[in-house]
Amino acid sequence: MGILHAAPPGAGDTTRLYRWLTDRQGRCNVFDAHLFACILARRWPAGPGALGLDDRALGQLLDRYFPGAFTAGLPVPDSSPTPLPPLLRSEADDIAALLLAHRTLGIEEEEWLATLIARAMLDDGELWRDLGLAGPSHLAALMERHFESLALLNATGARWKAFLYRFLCARDGLIPCGAPVCRDCGAEAVCFGAGD
Repeated sequence: MGILHAAPPGAGDTTRLYRWLTDRQGRCNVFDAHLFACILARRWPAGPGALGLDDRALGQLLDRYFPGAFTAGLPVPDSSPTPLPPLLRSEADDIAALLLAHRTLGIEEEEWLATLIARAMLDDGELWRDLGLAGPSHLAALMERHFESLALLNATGARWKAFLYRFLCARDGLIPCGAPVCRDCGAEAVCFGAGD
């Protein structure tokens, strides 16, 4: 275990926040603790909305993997989460449901990961970067451990964001498009209905 930092690092220092979290790691699976520390260190500074988890799930994750993080000084982001627009909420829900349909271990952590991944899928960057992981191989390891049947279906090693969106399109009988995220496609009404 590393040296405990007296206070959490600043919002932009993801490496120190990762170390600060892992210094407080509880008795839990080391690989999953690494995943959650990476994701929290990358997405925490942007506020709760960037995680996608509700307060209950976030509290359970922190209690299980980084007990005492709040009492040790992990700052609560100032901004309250901005709800996603209905179309993006539907998109995130579809992605999370797809992941959960392919969960490997049937544990609560996979529910949290599905939500975290689904929320990160809505961002513009590479999925592994938006999750704070060290590279595509780390995302592949996450998928192999927690969503193995999807990992097996992605035998060609396609980028995960593109693979998951194409999988959703094919599942729903749509012609997969080349847009990296749904909002770039222009066919939202076809995929998700007219909306409000």
